[in-house]
Amino acid sequence: MLETRAFEPDYLRKLDRLVLGIKRARSVRTGERRLGRVQGLGLEVENFKEYAEGDDLRFLDWNALARLDHPLIRTFRSERQIEITALVDASASMGMPEHDDKLGLGLALAASLAYIGMADNDPVRLGAFSMRRGAMRFETTPFHRRRESYVNFRPFVTSVSAGGETRLGAAIDQFLLQHRPAGVVVLISDFLVAEGDINDALKRLVSARHEVKVVHVLGEMESTGAYPPGLYRIRDAESGETREAVLGPEYAAQCRAKVERLAATVRAICERLAIVYAQAFGAGRLDDFMERELPHLGVVR
Repeated sequence: MLETRAFEPDYLRKLDRLVLGIKRARSVRTGERRLGRVQGLGLEVENFKEYAEGDDLRFLDWNALARLDHPLIRTFRSERQIEITALVDASASMGMPEHDDKLGLGLALAASLAYIGMADNDPVRLGAFSMRRGAMRFETTPFHRRRESYVNFRPFVTSVSAGGETRLGAAIDQFLLQHRPAGVVVLISDFLVAEGDINDALKRLVSARHEVKVVHVLGEMESTGAYPPGLYRIRDAESGETREAVLGPEYAAQCRAKVERLAATVRAICERLAIVYAQAFGAGRLDDFMERELPHLGVVR
């Protein structure tokens, strides 16, 4: 499954190169070289804490070490780490068509963005949601900050399965009930739901002062209609309704037109709410998506 790609060393090295390239390009554009969120900003020291393995040695108080022979780390009043939550739609539609591995794509993207967020030691977590038997299943990992703990996301990512209905509003209700501080929320879904549900869910996230990013995922066959021609009995993955259809060039054209309308609808909602919108159509384009859209998503600071 594609989600395991997000834990392969060669892929993670590629992400590291992408992030470095974005930061270098930003530094060239602004005419300055930034080495971190705190260094050189003249922030006031708020307190000291015991040094723990993995702490940034730039903030070690060398005077205290020389005087007391005890390592202390300076903390700063103005430093604020931003919570990042990547939420993946795990409804039944995300598992169909099975060959498209749409859910695998969504999980790989979520894990990739988590890995990138951890570069700045921000607290990051992953989540998945779907409506199962009339109850919202909303599951999240603990927050992790350091890259060394990135592998702890793997059991969650590989355990998520598709099933149930898409209820974006109910999922966001569960998220907001946790009363987390305003942070970054990345919502990854195929958005195969009513326009009103999309609008209301995103509007509530924005109203709660979260910085929202939308990643719209669809499968290759689903977005192009490139199914083998013939007579099919089609079953709705969420409602269970069935119908017969003849698949061929005409049906493929209808699929493409439907996808274009859906994408335009989601993009328009995002534009009205000042939300970043990105498309990831086709599981085989994971690497291309990261190269093309990562600079625009705003998760690299």
